[in-house]
Amino acid sequence: GSWVEFEYETAKNILFVRIDRKRKFLATIFLRALGLKSDEEIIRAFYKTDRLTIESQKLFWNVSDNILGLKISKDIVNAKTKEVLLAAGKKITSSVYNHIKQAKLERFEVNPEDLEGAFAVADIVDTNSGEVIVETNNELSQSMIRAAIDAGVPELPVFFPERDDIGAVLSLPLRQDTIKTTQEALIEIYRKLRPGDPPTLETSNALFHG
Repeated sequence: GSWVEFEYETAKNILFVRIDRKRKFLATIFLRALGLKSDEEIIRAFYKTDRLTIESQKLFWNVSDNILGLKISKDIVNAKTKEVLLAAGKKITSSVYNHIKQAKLERFEVNPEDLEGAFAVADIVDTNSGEVIVETNNELSQSMIRAAIDAGVPELPVFFPERDDIGAVLSLPLRQDTIKTTQEALIEIYRKLRPGDPPTLETSNALFHG
């Protein structure tokens, strides 16, 4: 059978794929050929994602186990009892997280600076003007987050490549990947494996799945 090898280039922090010892290509092209079509699908399949909501010009982080280890610049407060579950600037430990879950707290307010290192899972769009504030897989600056709050964007889906176990090995190639559909990915892989042989979608699909 065919050999499928994954190569990690430490200097570039990028993951490549090589089939049958032939020319290598970005791992994201291989994933698209398998059926993960969009950048968002690939991010959601491999990274831990978080959902932040915006309401009345305030930014809220929806509770998930991804908050472990975070330091938030505002007190985390139980809205019902007004009890301070964690003081501003302190780390969310396992015991604090369990306390938050026991209090059935669904979200807590944060500041834009608490999202350092956050990247957009999907395009964040100003619903009034249609302008894209930040594109998928791009880092969210504080000014972008404030622009989203001012524009009344209802939610921010984010992920943190550097905090995630996988790191940036897929986030970086996604940024370099000009291939955007499964069909394009199949044809690109055919070109790598059969240079000089004109590809069609049918022959590309047959070769890959073979």
